[in-house]
Amino acid sequence: MSSRSHKQALVFSAAEFLQELNLELKLQASAYTLVMNFWEKTKRNHAIEHGAISLLLSRMPHNQPMAGYSIPAGFFIIGNVSTEQVQGTTTEALSRMQAGEADLAISPFCGTNIVVGAVLATAGTLIGYQLGGRGMNGVSRAFSNAALAFVASRPVGRTVQQWYTTSADVGMMTISDITRYQMGKVIIHWVPTAF
Repeated sequence: MSSRSHKQALVFSAAEFLQELNLELKLQASAYTLVMNFWEKTKRNHAIEHGAISLLLSRMPHNQPMAGYSIPAGFFIIGNVSTEQVQGTTTEALSRMQAGEADLAISPFCGTNIVVGAVLATAGTLIGYQLGGRGMNGVSRAFSNAALAFVASRPVGRTVQQWYTTSADVGMMTISDITRYQMGKVIIHWVPTAF
């Protein structure tokens, strides 16, 4: 093989390599975007769900149980409310967040607070028991740490919601037709969203 044809073969091989590398990077970027879109959509839906439930609770009797659950395609609202009430509060929550009212996305009743509280209480209890010497002193420290974790869970849970489990950056999000389901006495509304 001549020196010239050897250089051409190397250049061709390098070009093929870069093309394959570029394709691999594009595939990795697509997978990353898919995961991020999945998570980001869920966070935004979670924020609107919080806002809608907050508005519903403010307009309902105080003993009215209500819950929600968010996924990338939308969210569920579970509770004895009409479709018109859900439509009105979800539209209002979306409009208010689009206008910059980010605090509506954070809820004191969110499951994130429960998970944060459980993690803090478990860690605090285990650490307190270990550092306290495993006897009654350890039990005493474990209870003290669990109480402290309970108090800390609300502000820490709020921060976790703000940074990791909700996003009030709803941008051009829209709400589609809401569907009502009933299973016995349980009323569930499905609120589909689009970005």
